[in-house]
Amino acid sequence: MKTLNKWASRVPLQTEVPSKVRRIYGARLGTLVWNTTTYLNGALKKQNLTNADLVNESGEGLPLTFTSNNHEQTFNVFSNLQSAAIYIGGSMSRIRNVAVSFDNYEGGLDDGILTLYADIIYAPMQKLENVKYNNDQFSVSALKMNPLGFRIGLDGKFNRSVSWGYGGEIGYRPSIKGRSFFTMFRISLPMFGTNLENKVESFGK
Repeated sequence: MKTLNKWASRVPLQTEVPSKVRRIYGARLGTLVWNTTTYLNGALKKQNLTNADLVNESGEGLPLTFTSNNHEQTFNVFSNLQSAAIYIGGSMSRIRNVAVSFDNYEGGLDDGILTLYADIIYAPMQKLENVKYNNDQFSVSALKMNPLGFRIGLDGKFNRSVSWGYGGEIGYRPSIKGRSFFTMFRISLPMFGTNLENKVESFGK
């Protein structure tokens, strides 16, 4: 009788909620097409080259420095890069589609979707434009290109209370050799969504 009276006025601090976790393994295949402006001085330095290695038809290279307001400054070189690539890889998604909350108590169990993926990237087409300076063109053929790359990333989503998500990537994209590393992180918030109101009482009244 003493034990019954004890539990009549208390609730357990912990409880187990059985739930299944679904795993989905997938294959990925797609294309990447992009263009950007790129800073060549960094790439030249990593390839042990200088502005003088970018030459015109007469064999003259770009200057290393220039003078402005009686101060010698580095001659910065920029160009445009266009790339078309394909990627192939795999992914694994872990889905827990259950949510439990308790009236007048904090804590519970929330659902979530977590996807991990990895890709190999190959760019059969990369075009680095020649540098234009003083109505002349300077060839960028001295710079080596890297047609291969890879990336690994993750993508997470929650769709109950706030419905926010997160994701990130890190890897090497096909680009100028020495200028391929990239990293990215993102947070997403919903613009429109429906509210799930599937409530089940734990006991009958």
